Amino acid sequence: PNVTAIAGPTVGARLITLIGGLERLARAPASLIQVLGAEKALFRFLRTGRGAPKHGVIFQHPYVHGSPKWQRGKIARALATKIAIAAKIDYFSGEDRSAVLREELERRVKEIREKYPKPPARKEVVRQPARQPQRPAKKERRGRR
Repeated sequence: PNVTAIAGPTVGARLITLIGGLERLARAPASLIQVLGAEKALFRFLRTGRGAPKHGVIFQHPYVHGSPKWQRGKIARALATKIAIAAKIDYFSGEDRSAVLREELERRVKEIREKYPKPPARKEVVRQPARQPQRPAKKERRGRR
């Protein structure tokens, strides 16, 4: 009940299905929950080192999906931590603490939205002129061809 209250029925069900059950979701760290469903992008990042995924299936949650791009990663991280806590409560104790978790999540999302109302300033990229490729010195032939 806690995971469903925090993540919503569809996102919660997809997370449980992707990871392979509530027990595995309860034992998973929040960082894994955050990128579940973005495995292809994660492995591309690990291979090339560019463009780390910030959200997987939890992108479909209204808090993440309805936020500006510069806030999505932060909100996805906050949502993933609350989902991880909710899964642990569901699996290990079974008590319903969804109201408290939901309130904490809403407070954190509000805090993020107030702290980052505008996108960060773009870094000015200084482009250097293209270098001419250096050719290796020609081998001396001494008149022979």
